[in-house]
Amino acid sequence: MSILEFTSYMLAYKDDLKKLADSIKDIESQVDDNLQQALLKSSSLVKLNKDIKEIGIMSEALADMSEEGNILAKKKLLTSIRHKIFESQCMLMEEIQKSMLKAAEAMADAGNGINLMTNYGRMIKALDKIDKKVKSL
Repeated sequence: MSILEFTSYMLAYKDDLKKLADSIKDIESQVDDNLQQALLKSSSLVKLNKDIKEIGIMSEALADMSEEGNILAKKKLLTSIRHKIFESQCMLMEEIQKSMLKAAEAMADAGNGINLMTNYGRMIKALDKIDKKVKSL
C-alpha cells in the first residue's frame, strides 16, 4: 500500500469513525428526550393518584360522622371534598389538553423513530466500512 493510498485510507477511516460517533450521539439525544417526556407524564399521574386517595379519605371521614354530628364540620368537609374534586378535574383537563396537543407531536415522534432507525442504519454502515478497512490491512 502506497503512502497516498494509506493517507486516503486513514482519512476515510477517521470520517467513518466520526459518522459512527455522530450516529451514537443522535440516538443518545433521542432516548434522553423520550425519558424526559415519560418522567413528566408519570409525575402528573402520581399527583392525580394522590388527590384521588385524599378524596377517598375525606369521603370515609364524612361517612364516619354521625348523622346528628356537627353540621358545620360536615359542610366544611363537603366543601373540601368538592374543592379537591374540582382541583383534580382541572388538573385532568390540563393533562387531556396536553395530550390533545401532543397528538400532532405523535406523528413527529413516529418520524423521529424512523430517523432513529436511519441513524442505526448509518451506524451499521459506518461500522461495516471500518470493519472492511481493518480486515483489508
